[in-house]
Amino acid sequence: MRIEVQLKTKHLMTFRKRVEFLANGKWRAEAHRGVVDAGRRTKTQVQKAVKKQMAVAPGHYQSYVVANTNGISRPGNLSFEISARKKGAKVQIYKGLRALSTQGRTAKRYNAGRDEFDRGFVKSSVWNAPRTFKRSFAREGGFFALRPSTKTSATLPKEFWTFGSKPDQPRDSKGRFRSKGRRGFLVRALYGPALGKELDKDLSLKTFLQVGPVELERHVVKRMAKILKY
Repeated sequence: MRIEVQLKTKHLMTFRKRVEFLANGKWRAEAHRGVVDAGRRTKTQVQKAVKKQMAVAPGHYQSYVVANTNGISRPGNLSFEISARKKGAKVQIYKGLRALSTQGRTAKRYNAGRDEFDRGFVKSSVWNAPRTFKRSFAREGGFFALRPSTKTSATLPKEFWTFGSKPDQPRDSKGRFRSKGRRGFLVRALYGPALGKELDKDLSLKTFLQVGPVELERHVVKRMAKILKY
């Protein structure tokens, strides 16, 4: 009878390579690839959520939401950061935009209770909650607003003119209207909310908290299982 003993080192060598891989820190690179995979997939879902949250109009998802949202990977601390511009977007990208007649019922309804100087005549469905922006008006196809300032514009837009004798309007000795002590104003383009300030609230935040941890576990565990398998 002959007895033969063979030593198969395949699994032993594989195990040694895995130990070396973990010992020298190379596992971090593989783990970070999993973090990036999870981050990118989470970013896509957050972008879709914030589009719905802000009521971005059709045709502006790619050009505004996607184009202005960043995903930055940070290998040093195994993280993936989702961020966006914090500057407000032009009001044209939101649903329900239209100019209102200054004497119409809609303008009166949305401006009820507002000071005369705070009236607005541009309506939008931003945040899925129809509103008129304070001190807003339309002119020659553009949408604008009055911005309080220490300076005074030379011409007040006609939407904000007042007529007739008003008991609360002071007059000088010649019967002309005097200033009521209001600050001046400047005319600027009308802007809506900033994408960067919407990411960490409401539906966008809820989506991140629901999707992020699931994707992170799935992709990182998948990567780690691959290098630990022997």
